[in-house]
Formats: sequence, C-alpha cells, structure tokens
Amino acid sequence: MITESINIRQVLFFIIALVAVFICGLGVDVMDVDASQYASMSRLMHETGNYLQVQDRDHDYLDKPPLLFWLSSFSFSIFGISNWAYKLPSFLFGLLGIYSTYGLGKLLYNRQTGVLAALILASSTAMFIIHNDIRTDTMLIGAVIFAVWQLLYWVKTKNTLSFVLGFAAIGVAMLAKGPLGLMLPLLALSCDFAYKRQWRNFFRWQWLIGLLIVAVILLPMCIGLYQQFDLHPEKTVNGKTGVSGLAFYFWTQSFGRLTGDSDWGTKFDNGAGPFFFVHTFLWAFLPWAVPFVFALGKTIVVFFRSRFRAGIMNEAATIGGFVLTFIALSASKYKLPHYIYVTLPLASIITARYLVQDVLPGTKSLVFRSYRLLFHFTAVLLLAAAGLVVFYIFGLASVPVIILYAAGVIVCFFCFFRAQSPAGKLFYPLLVAVITTYFAGNLHFYPKLMEYQSSNVAGKIIEEKKIPEGSFFAYNGDIEFSLDFYSRRVMSYVPEGLHGLGNLLKTKNEVWIYTDEAGEKEIREKGFLIGESRKLDHYGVQNLSIPFLNPKTRPEKLRVRYLLQVKAQPQISAD
Repeated sequence: MITESINIRQVLFFIIALVAVFICGLGVDVMDVDASQYASMSRLMHETGNYLQVQDRDHDYLDKPPLLFWLSSFSFSIFGISNWAYKLPSFLFGLLGIYSTYGLGKLLYNRQTGVLAALILASSTAMFIIHNDIRTDTMLIGAVIFAVWQLLYWVKTKNTLSFVLGFAAIGVAMLAKGPLGLMLPLLALSCDFAYKRQWRNFFRWQWLIGLLIVAVILLPMCIGLYQQFDLHPEKTVNGKTGVSGLAFYFWTQSFGRLTGDSDWGTKFDNGAGPFFFVHTFLWAFLPWAVPFVFALGKTIVVFFRSRFRAGIMNEAATIGGFVLTFIALSASKYKLPHYIYVTLPLASIITARYLVQDVLPGTKSLVFRSYRLLFHFTAVLLLAAAGLVVFYIFGLASVPVIILYAAGVIVCFFCFFRAQSPAGKLFYPLLVAVITTYFAGNLHFYPKLMEYQSSNVAGKIIEEKKIPEGSFFAYNGDIEFSLDFYSRRVMSYVPEGLHGLGNLLKTKNEVWIYTDEAGEKEIREKGFLIGESRKLDHYGVQNLSIPFLNPKTRPEKLRVRYLLQVKAQPQISAD
C-alpha cells in the first residue's frame, strides 16, 4: 500500500543529511565568474550603503535584480564578510524550496508524495551545484515554488495569509530574477484552472490585490532603477545611451531575448539549440532523470488519451507549469544550464507521484526490479567516483573524510542486502551513495579545487598582509572578481601600465601586482626590484576536464599567475 511504502522518518533523516551537506559547503570559497562577481558586488554594497543603485566595480550595473545583493550585503552587516555569510541567504532559500516542494506535493497528493518530492529535489545534482556556485537561481527556486504552493492552498481553503504570502513570494522571486518569477506560478495556476474547468478563478477580483502586493515588494527596486538610469539618459550602459532601467527589467531582460530587443537574444547567441535544455535538465536532475522521463511521458499520455477530461488527474499545475516553462525558456537564443533549474521542484513532484503511485506498490513487478537494478548500479558508480575524490584526484583526504566515506560504503551495502521497506529496497542505497559523494565533494573536492583559483589565493594574501588601497593592482591578463572579494577592494589595472607603476613607486615604498607569466617577465625585464614573489597555479575551475582531474596530466593544463611585491623603480638608461 502507498501508506506503507515510505517510512517518513527515514526519508526525513536523508533530507537532514543533505542539509548537512549544504552546510558543509557554506565555507567553501566562491567560484568565478558569476558567484564571485555577485559576492564582490554585495561586499561593495555593504561598504558603501548604496542599496538602491547597484554598482559593479564602481560602475552602473544593469543586469540581475538586486535581491541577492541586498540579502548578502545584509548578511555581511551581521556576520562580517566571509564565504558562508555570502552563501547563507541562498542556503535559507534552498531550505524554503525543499520545504515548499514537500508542502505542494502534500497539498496536491499526500504526505508520502510530498516528502519524497522534497528528498528528490534536495538530492538532485543541480541543488548540490547551486549551493556551491551561488547565483540568483537558489533564491528564485525557493520563492517560486513557495508562491505556487501558497496560492494553490489559498484557492482551496481561502486562507488569507496564504494569499498574501503567495503574492509576496512572487514579488520576491521577481526581485531575484525578473519576470520569470511571475511566469512559472502564472503558468502553473492557469493550467490547473483550465484543466479543472475552474474558469471563475481566472477572473477573481483578488488577483488585483495580489498584483498590488507584488508592486509594493518591487517598489524599492523600481525607485532605484528610475533614479539610476531613467533620470540619466546620458549614461552609457552596455554600450548604449538612453537606456531605461525599468524597461530593461520588465521587458528587455527576459522577453527581449525572444523578441530580439535584448543583445542576449541577438548579438550574444551562444549557439545553444532549441533542445539544449533537454540534455541539460537530464544531467541536472540526476540521479532521478530516468524515472522523471517515464513519469513525464506517462502523465502526458494520460492527459491526451483522456482528452484533458477533468478528474482523471489530481491536478495540472505541475505538468503544465513544467512543460510550458520549459518551452518558454527553450525559445531564448541565449541559454545557460542554470536557467532551467527553476523547474526542478515541479519535476520532483511529478517524479515522486510516479514512484509512489506506480512503482513502489509493485515490489514484484518488472518496473520495480528494473529501477532497483538501475539505482543500485548508479550507487556503485557514485561510490567509485567518491573513492576517486577521497583517495586520488587531489591526493588523500583527511582522516574524518576517509572515515565518513568508509561509513557511507558500509551503510550503502547494508541497505543493498538488508533493507525491508519498498523504498528502502528501491533507492536507499542510492541515497546513501549520493550523500556520501556530496560530503566528499564539499569536505575535500571543492576546497582542494578552489586552491587552483589563484585569484582567491592572491586576494587572501593581500588581505592578510593588510595592503592598503592604491597599493595593489593587476597587470596583464584578466582580473577575476574573486580577486576583488578576497582582497576586500575594487580591483583595477596598473594605471598607465609599467610607466605608471614607476610613478607610483615615487610615492610608495612598495606596490603589489597580480599578473600572468608574460607580465611577470616584462616587469623583471624593465628592471623593477622584486621583493616577495609568489608563483600560483591557476586553472579555470568552472570548466573541469578529465586531463585536469587526472593528477598525472594536470600540470599540462595549469597556467601560472604571480603575486609580486615591487619595491623600486627600474633603472632606465639614458638611451
């Protein structure tokens, strides 16, 4: 029976373990490019107190809405500037997303479906990634699924608080990532109303009150955009003048990618085809991608075979919200993998309903046995991958990590042979393997990986040495945003190149320079006196490759950066 197929307490234990995984990742360094940029912007906002007019390296910024910057800078104000203080608001929104997925699954189906949906979401690859590489998506996911849950609950119960919270969540979601925060709840609710023939719900006067709530939430941001851009058409923004901040936010940023009004839909077409999100979503939703495909396919078939007759399915919010949002996002010419993550909670509920209703009750069926074989095989692969992380890729891990890995292997194989419940037999070994792998990632893999992001290392050295403003510059190569964040300043290149460096040294005892191999060679050849010199291994850690992960071939993929203490002007000859 469904009520006997899942032990709620055991599933909650797995969810708690996954939350512990995310907590372990809070202290890991931020990653270039986006996360470090947002962290440095949040730091700048915290230090300047300019919350309405967002700045990026002291320049006007018009791209992402300000919620991430507001909350992270507020976190800095309370806890100080650190990795975990930057990540904390997104972590809390991640928890909100997991709990709201449970709430919506329970509302639409039952408690078993809700708790399994929460577990599926928490254990997905994408959720692990976005709790490390912090962008705006974690906040968007939490706010959007909370909004859908609360508004559907209001439709069912007429609970006023749920109505207010639902529309407030839409406003927060729009503060996180623009009109997309409204689009998914709108599509999900509209599909559910249309399927159930609840036409009156489309014309409720209360929606106007809801839009007013959203407007109040958005008002501070709109004031800032108007003051920063609309009042100053002479400003050059992204190579253009006469740019309206309000028009950019409400239209160009999102819908302009479809109509061609946005450069991201024309000039910056990154070649991602219309099916880009198909394979992207499948790996992002691992290890649940296979049951999701069957769940989605079966649900669509049921709808079409019944000719969308009301009452055949409990609801259409999840399938409609997922499919239509997926199609809308796929229509954009410029796509990145994390754009599709907003659909993960709905996919989790679709998958959980399928597992609870169609797979778990039939423990003797071919379907159950096939999934069990697939999940167990995946668990073995994950443990093998975790073993490579713990023992090989970055050298031997610490003793606690090794003990944790060994315990994970033992518990996993215990579940293989001793699990009694249908859920235990089906996916407990998989979950143990997933959690073990994620712990290995956050406790060993990511901390070691970030040592190869040289800008982090250089920035921390500068901060530890308390090098003052105006005495640390970059020369040659790119200036990664992590250099700003960890050195606690807005970075710039040496003014007027090496000639400017000579001028600086007329008034300063020393200047510190972050540079590449060519820059280091040029500085030495010009006769500058080098005091302390740090040679730093460098790799673009956001683009992992097999040769880099292999310790034997890693040196071939590494580049070199230098942190130089320059102490004197060059001796320039008369000729």
